[in-house]
Amino acid sequence: MTESEQTIPASRAGRTSGVALPNGAPTPWRHLGLEEKRLLLEKTLRERAARVPGAAADAPAECGAPAPWMPADAPKKRMGFSLLFFSSNERDDNPDKYELLLEASKLGDKLGFQAVWMPERHFHAVGGLFPNPSIVAAAIAVLTKQIRLRAGSVVAPLHHPVRIAEEWSVVDNLSNGRVDIAFARGWNPNDFVLAPEAFRPDNAVMLEHLETVRKLWRGDTIQLPAPTGKTAEIRIYPKPRQRELTYWMTCVGGPERFKEAGERGANILTMLFNQTVEELSRKIEVYRAARDKAAGQGVVTLMLHSFVHPDFDFVRRTVRGPFTDFIRSTISLHKEGAKVRGIEMPEDERERIAQFSYERYFRTAGIFGPPDVCANLVERLIEAGVDEIACQIDFGIDHRNVLESIPHLAALKDMFCGARTAAGAKPSIA
Repeated sequence: MTESEQTIPASRAGRTSGVALPNGAPTPWRHLGLEEKRLLLEKTLRERAARVPGAAADAPAECGAPAPWMPADAPKKRMGFSLLFFSSNERDDNPDKYELLLEASKLGDKLGFQAVWMPERHFHAVGGLFPNPSIVAAAIAVLTKQIRLRAGSVVAPLHHPVRIAEEWSVVDNLSNGRVDIAFARGWNPNDFVLAPEAFRPDNAVMLEHLETVRKLWRGDTIQLPAPTGKTAEIRIYPKPRQRELTYWMTCVGGPERFKEAGERGANILTMLFNQTVEELSRKIEVYRAARDKAAGQGVVTLMLHSFVHPDFDFVRRTVRGPFTDFIRSTISLHKEGAKVRGIEMPEDERERIAQFSYERYFRTAGIFGPPDVCANLVERLIEAGVDEIACQIDFGIDHRNVLESIPHLAALKDMFCGARTAAGAKPSIA
């Protein structure tokens, strides 16, 4: 029996329970529509809640209060949790490419996650579902009520800043004011076929575009050259629902990038791709020292691959193959960028890096395992100065397993709920 032919039994010991169609008959997951899958997941949550006196299935636990299924001595430290998508689109024939994004976003909204992060990627399977994050954000906007919609990130130099402001203003209106944007400068030479003149080793173009977007967002006008040889005064429409745009800068380099973000009063979006938790902690200290002179402490958001489930052996079995394949695909992306620069990577080196990276991420740089085990890494990150974990959940695992794991991820979230902002609330603005 193939994975797509597997059925959803009425009871799955150690994983989910009470998942079945109304008539009690097992049904192949692939034969269910999006609405049926959503109803099944909601039914699971209701039945779990019914087993806990006073629990509500359709409402997240209050921030700061332990979830009803958590032990009384659960950690009281605080960390924000969001969902992040960066899918590898290797299966181009999949007719349900956006199913996981839409269903997980609705579930995350119901369970009180802070935000959904969507990337911008071009010309490669890694992130290939997201050539324009504002479009998918618009789809999520009309399906959700409180979860924030974040670009993670807009590669600002590839676009005219007026178009960035216009597109995301539409999403801000559709979502009743739930848009935030992370800005990145871009790194892959292939992406810059869209704007060859903007490819440069510094942040100058990104920073210029960022400030233009912020001005337009506030309702200010800007002067732009018109084809007549004169200048035109430009103001964007529709007017955003939010007066100020909350923004991040994507920082994956040295401490100087963190210092630059702090001096500008930006929040930070980063990852453990090329740094350890200890190295990140030192960079956050640099950021906070620079930020104090600007405005407040800011928000540091860390992207982490995540799959939470009470059965650790199940996590290991489920994650290893898809995650290793995802790493190989990511290496292929970087290999293409290196090839443009005249750097070659031997195939055996690629595989060695993939296996090493899997072990590193699974053991020390990802949210993998039962909630109480994952809590150890979360506490380390709190001590390092991280404010929010953007949990990447779409790295090749079967969609059913991912959706069923989100309540377990929510259980981990509820142990640390409330960071500096409640679920769905706005983080700091410069």
